[in-house]
This record gives sequence, structure tokens and C-alpha cells, in this order.
Amino acid sequence: MTRLISISSLTSDAACFEQIRSLRWPDKVTCPHCGSPETIRRGKDGTQPERRRYQCKRCDKRFDDLTGTVFETTISR
Repeated sequence: MTRLISISSLTSDAACFEQIRSLRWPDKVTCPHCGSPETIRRGKDGTQPERRRYQCKRCDKRFDDLTGTVFETTISR
């Protein structure tokens, strides 16, 4: 199913990251490395506080909202 996004709703970094999370993980955050839904939050990014960090309980790898996406290496200034 395709979900349309209104550009006017993306007025802040917080709104953009919330939209990314809702599209990427509509039900529950899952590990992009092993697919496990068993994850824990590990705070926020130091330069982008709206960007959440996580750790997988199964494979023990760390990831954030953008890991594995085309935006992963994007640097915002």
C-alpha cells in the first residue's frame, strides 16, 4: 500500500524523523540487521537529537532511524 506524505507536514527535523519512523516501522521498531523486533532505545544522536538510537537484543548491533536507508550518511548542518 502506498502512503502519501504532505510536504507541508514536514516543517521541522522532529516531524521528519517521526514520519520516517512511522513509515519504516508502522508497528514496532525492528533491527535492520537481523529483523528482530526485540530492540531497546539507546538515546539520541549527538548532532541530531531527533534521531533516535537503538540496540538489538538478538544480534547486539546498534542502529538508528536512518540505518540502512538512502539517508544513512546524510549530514545535516
